[in-house]
Amino acid sequence: MEVVQMGSHWTLVVGEQRLEFRHDGRGAVTLHSGAGPWRMVTSRWEKQSDLCWDGICARGAIPLD
Repeated sequence: MEVVQMGSHWTLVVGEQRLEFRHDGRGAVTLHSGAGPWRMVTSRWEKQSDLCWDGICARGAIPLD
């Protein structure tokens, strides 16, 4: 996970794929996977430490603020 701007812009690199996320500050998160347009995703916590966006999850110490 690379934080571009704390709380509003971050990326995840999974193998060869780069997933770019943006948060608008009002609760909406969008995702760009390199192919196609940006799309809205839903955020949710799974288990106690996995933060997921439509099935794409980050585990461990996740910098949120």
